[in-house]
Amino acid sequence: MDAAAAAEARERITKWIEETRQLFALLPGLLVPDAQVNERASAAEKEVERLRKEIDDLKKEALQLRGERDEIGHAVSLVIQKFGLAPRKSPFERTPGGDHPKPPEPPKVVEPPKAPEPAKAADRPKG
Repeated sequence: MDAAAAAEARERITKWIEETRQLFALLPGLLVPDAQVNERASAAEKEVERLRKEIDDLKKEALQLRGERDEIGHAVSLVIQKFGLAPRKSPFERTPGGDHPKPPEPPKVVEPPKAPEPAKAADRPKG
């Protein structure tokens, strides 16, 4: 290696060492935990826990209400059976084909019975 190349390599290495020192000086500032970030993360964790508890409470309430609804439906059906009432159709019930009633089918054409064919001479009884 000639002297010029060695001097250039030395300068590059010196420059890298200086840049490395500058980067190492920045590291402690980057590694120190940010208090504001920690507070926000803690608040988010508390909010998640609160929402999970609320979801659990709502699921329990929904289950209880379904049970009550089923009990009421059973009681109503017992009353209907006791009084012999036929269940009424809901005014909101729809026909399977839509809102309009199905048109009646056209009458079927019935062919008139055929008249018996006259007997042939060979088929007539001799008398």
